[in-house]
Amino acid sequence: MNKKFITFSEAMNLLSLSRQTINRFIARGEIPNYKVGKRRLFDPEELVKWVKSHRNDKPKKAKKAPKKKGGR
Repeated sequence: MNKKFITFSEAMNLLSLSRQTINRFIARGEIPNYKVGKRRLFDPEELVKWVKSHRNDKPKKAKKAPKKKGGR
């Protein structure tokens, strides 16, 4: 096997996410990871796929102007 895994700190840098945020995703079972003993390891290719699967292409809704009270 020629796969290179990265550490938790390296995953934080790759994703630009905090330790707390990554731990929250792990607890929910949302982010791909491996537990080896007490260490968490990540496959960088799987992390990139995971991020791309959360792409948001929905257009933002325009905010409605608030109605003026009173007046004409």
